[in-house]
Amino acid sequence: MNVLLDTCGLLALSRGDLPARSHAALEQAEEAFVSAVSPWEIAIKAAAGRLGMPEPTPTWLAGMTERYRLTEWPLDAATACAAAALPTIHNDPFDRLLIALAQSRRVLLITCDLIIPKYPDIQTLW
Repeated sequence: MNVLLDTCGLLALSRGDLPARSHAALEQAEEAFVSAVSPWEIAIKAAAGRLGMPEPTPTWLAGMTERYRLTEWPLDAATACAAAALPTIHNDPFDRLLIALAQSRRVLLITCDLIIPKYPDIQTLW
């Protein structure tokens, strides 16, 4: 099954502390993806001083995508509209976008978020 790393999954992967089951799923996936939403969220947190990054977010992301063979998924209008139409189980707009993306592309979402699995039609792993 193809996988999508959410922001916490991507950060855990970069720190080397992604849980073993999630790391195995990533390695076994035919394709592994990262959404444009995650570096956007990371860059906002880094700029606000809430997240220390070893290098500028674009440079860091380029290294991550190359090292782990991640394919970037851009944010598109259909996904944005699908995120807005989700039930209000989760209030974080970044997570809602990732949920909509995982649902529409039918991929396993690697996430530490405990609210995301409450959505229908989504498979998560941590």
